[in-house]
Amino acid sequence: MRQVLITVLLLSLLDAHECESVAPKRADITVIDATPEFWQFWDANSQKPDGERVQAFFDTVVGGRPDLFGGGVLGSGSLTNRSTDPAVRKRVATYLHEVAPLIPRMRRLSKTIGSFRHYAQEFGISFPDYAPTTPVYFTVSLFAFDAGVRFAGGEAAVFFSIDGIARYDGPDADFKIIIDHELFHQYRTQIAPESSDHSEALWAYLWEEGLATFVSQQLNPGSNAAQVLMVPPNLSELASPMLPALARELLANLDSKDANEFAAFFAFDNHRPDLPLRSGYYVGYRIAKKLSSGRSLQELAALRGPELKAAIQHALTEFSRSHSPS
Repeated sequence: MRQVLITVLLLSLLDAHECESVAPKRADITVIDATPEFWQFWDANSQKPDGERVQAFFDTVVGGRPDLFGGGVLGSGSLTNRSTDPAVRKRVATYLHEVAPLIPRMRRLSKTIGSFRHYAQEFGISFPDYAPTTPVYFTVSLFAFDAGVRFAGGEAAVFFSIDGIARYDGPDADFKIIIDHELFHQYRTQIAPESSDHSEALWAYLWEEGLATFVSQQLNPGSNAAQVLMVPPNLSELASPMLPALARELLANLDSKDANEFAAFFAFDNHRPDLPLRSGYYVGYRIAKKLSSGRSLQELAALRGPELKAAIQHALTEFSRSHSPS
């Protein structure tokens, strides 16, 4: 009996070792919270005159994290090394006035940052091979964006901007939905690196944003289209009756890499009064929902290349002929 027990124990140890060598080793996600610098600045300077506030913002917030306020993150709105530029100082002064009413909402968002690792672990349950290598930052962006991939120090990272989320996603924004959306982009970059190529054609953007929107809904049972589409809050209502026309324009421009065509469907300001803002998110969401029939989330995430493009074309063709989209 003793020999049998020893044999069973040895076999179990061997099995455990084998499982450990086969199981994917999930990387520990790196989280950098840069919001304390902003709160330190705000609490000490919010009542001071504009000139002092602006200088304190550059000293404490920008000076504390210069890589988060350069061109890789804020684009043409870069603040790094521009504290003496009169136009930039004026922009910061305007921002500090505009951000004041959003401070309570931003504080609530800051308090949820501590839950991020838990959310990431929950995401990993749905996608067991999720092994992020890019860091995650929480910061302010002078309303440049709400969330997305930016480049800090020349390296790609996922950014969540608490002022952008407070302004663009509204008081009822579900932070977990926003997080799941961006983590899915991070996951897609991991399993399909070509998905992060910003020179991709319009159909690729349509899929990436639509699928991330659909996945965020599936990971948050009970959420509705308005919650996962986020901005504008009535996007589904505006875009649904226009689905056939939207599908026809997208079909005609699937391979386009034109910046104006991209902006028409995905930008906060599309300069197209005939199109709802960010309607590409809605159409992409509808495509992902349609392609989800008979596929798991993992199978949807794995779609790519000619097979995926053909499926998108087929879905858009069906939408273009529809008279009563649901």
